[in-house]
Amino acid sequence: MGKFIEILEQNYKEQAEMGIELDSKIEYLGSTIFDFTTYDGEIDVLFAKKMIPVLKCILERKTFEYQQDKQQYINYLTMVNMPFLTDKLEWGSSIRGAWFDEFREYEIDCGRIEIKEKELNIFIKDLIEWVG
Repeated sequence: MGKFIEILEQNYKEQAEMGIELDSKIEYLGSTIFDFTTYDGEIDVLFAKKMIPVLKCILERKTFEYQQDKQQYINYLTMVNMPFLTDKLEWGSSIRGAWFDEFREYEIDCGRIEIKEKELNIFIKDLIEWVG
Protein backbone atom coordinates (compact mmCIF):
# COMPACT_ATOMS: atom_id res chain seq x y z
CA MET A 1 0.00 0.00 0.00
CA GLY A 2 1.30 3.44 -0.93
CA LYS A 3 2.45 5.91 1.67
CA PHE A 4 -0.53 8.27 1.24
CA ILE A 5 -3.32 5.76 0.61
CA GLU A 6 -3.89 5.08 4.31
CA ILE A 7 -3.95 8.81 5.05
CA LEU A 8 -6.47 9.47 2.26
CA GLU A 9 -8.67 6.62 3.48
CA GLN A 10 -8.56 7.81 7.10
CA ASN A 11 -9.31 11.43 6.18
CA TYR A 12 -12.17 10.31 3.94
CA LYS A 13 -13.69 8.29 6.81
CA GLU A 14 -13.27 11.21 9.21
CA GLN A 15 -15.42 13.39 6.95
CA ALA A 16 -18.43 11.20 7.78
CA GLU A 17 -17.55 11.26 11.48
CA MET A 18 -17.61 15.07 11.31
CA GLY A 19 -21.06 14.96 9.73
CA ILE A 20 -19.90 15.84 6.24
CA GLU A 21 -21.85 13.69 3.83
CA LEU A 22 -19.92 12.54 0.79
CA ASP A 23 -21.27 9.91 -1.59
CA SER A 24 -17.93 8.67 -2.87
CA LYS A 25 -14.16 8.91 -2.78
CA ILE A 26 -14.22 10.91 -6.00
CA GLU A 27 -16.53 13.47 -4.38
CA TYR A 28 -14.11 13.70 -1.44
CA LEU A 29 -11.27 14.38 -3.86
CA GLY A 30 -13.26 17.06 -5.65
CA SER A 31 -14.50 18.90 -2.60
CA THR A 32 -11.66 18.40 -0.13
CA ILE A 33 -8.40 17.49 -1.86
CA PHE A 34 -8.81 19.41 -5.13
CA ASP A 35 -10.72 22.11 -3.22
CA PHE A 36 -13.28 22.88 -5.91
CA THR A 37 -15.76 25.45 -4.63
CA THR A 38 -19.08 24.31 -6.02
CA TYR A 39 -21.44 23.53 -3.11
CA ASP A 40 -22.69 20.78 -5.42
CA GLY A 41 -21.54 17.18 -4.94
CA GLU A 42 -22.38 16.18 -8.51
CA ILE A 43 -20.22 18.98 -9.90
CA ASP A 44 -17.40 18.11 -7.47
CA VAL A 45 -17.51 14.58 -8.94
CA LEU A 46 -17.60 15.90 -12.51
CA PHE A 47 -14.62 18.18 -11.95
CA ALA A 48 -12.65 15.51 -10.06
CA LYS A 49 -13.21 13.08 -12.93
CA LYS A 50 -11.75 15.70 -15.24
CA MET A 51 -8.76 16.28 -12.95
CA ILE A 52 -7.68 12.64 -12.59
CA PRO A 53 -6.63 12.11 -16.24
CA VAL A 54 -4.75 15.40 -16.20
CA LEU A 55 -2.86 14.36 -13.07
CA LYS A 56 -2.11 11.02 -14.70
CA CYS A 57 -0.77 12.53 -17.92
CA ILE A 58 1.43 14.97 -15.98
CA LEU A 59 2.71 12.17 -13.73
CA GLU A 60 3.50 9.99 -16.75
CA ARG A 61 4.99 12.94 -18.67
CA LYS A 62 2.50 12.43 -21.50
CA THR A 63 0.94 15.88 -21.53
CA PHE A 64 1.40 16.50 -25.24
CA GLU A 65 -0.09 13.11 -26.11
CA TYR A 66 -3.08 13.80 -23.86
CA GLN A 67 -3.75 17.15 -25.52
CA GLN A 68 -4.00 15.79 -29.07
CA ASP A 69 -7.80 15.76 -28.79
CA LYS A 70 -9.48 19.23 -28.67
CA GLN A 71 -11.68 18.33 -25.65
CA GLN A 72 -8.70 16.93 -23.74
CA TYR A 73 -6.69 20.02 -24.64
CA ILE A 74 -9.39 22.25 -23.16
CA ASN A 75 -9.71 19.97 -20.12
CA TYR A 76 -5.95 20.03 -19.56
CA LEU A 77 -5.71 23.81 -19.71
CA THR A 78 -8.73 24.19 -17.43
CA MET A 79 -7.43 21.78 -14.79
CA VAL A 80 -3.86 23.11 -14.69
CA ASN A 81 -5.37 26.48 -13.83
CA MET A 82 -7.46 25.15 -10.94
CA PRO A 83 -6.33 25.99 -7.40
CA PHE A 84 -5.06 22.48 -6.63
CA LEU A 85 -2.44 22.58 -9.38
CA THR A 86 -1.48 26.25 -9.59
CA ASP A 87 1.32 25.96 -7.01
CA LYS A 88 2.34 22.38 -7.83
CA LEU A 89 3.48 22.69 -11.43
CA GLU A 90 6.61 23.75 -13.24
CA TRP A 91 7.03 24.13 -16.98
CA GLY A 92 9.61 25.40 -19.40
CA SER A 93 8.42 27.49 -22.31
CA SER A 94 4.83 26.14 -22.28
CA ILE A 95 2.40 25.00 -19.62
CA ARG A 96 1.37 22.32 -22.11
CA GLY A 97 4.49 20.39 -21.06
CA ALA A 98 4.15 20.84 -17.29
CA TRP A 99 5.55 18.54 -14.62
CA PHE A 100 5.08 18.37 -10.85
CA ASP A 101 7.29 20.59 -8.70
CA GLU A 102 8.98 18.04 -6.48
CA PHE A 103 11.24 20.55 -4.73
CA ARG A 104 8.67 22.03 -2.36
CA GLU A 105 6.58 20.86 0.55
CA TYR A 106 2.78 20.99 0.47
CA GLU A 107 -0.08 20.85 2.92
CA ILE A 108 -3.40 19.56 1.66
CA ASP A 109 -6.79 19.10 3.35
CA CYS A 110 -6.22 21.86 5.90
CA GLY A 111 -2.78 20.48 6.73
CA ARG A 112 -3.99 16.95 7.43
CA ILE A 113 -1.86 15.70 4.54
CA GLU A 114 1.75 16.82 4.59
CA ILE A 115 3.78 16.19 1.46
CA LYS A 116 7.49 16.53 1.95
CA GLU A 117 9.99 17.54 -0.70
CA LYS A 118 10.32 14.86 -3.43
CA GLU A 119 7.00 13.22 -2.42
CA LEU A 120 4.51 14.99 -4.67
CA ASN A 121 4.73 12.39 -7.44
CA ILE A 122 4.23 9.66 -4.83
CA PHE A 123 1.17 11.46 -3.47
CA ILE A 124 -0.37 11.90 -6.93
CA LYS A 125 0.28 8.25 -7.80
CA ASP A 126 -1.27 7.07 -4.52
CA LEU A 127 -4.26 9.40 -4.98
CA ILE A 128 -4.98 7.95 -8.43
CA GLU A 129 -4.62 4.41 -7.12
CA TRP A 130 -6.80 5.12 -4.05
CA VAL A 131 -9.72 6.56 -6.01
CA GLY A 132 -9.59 3.61 -8.42
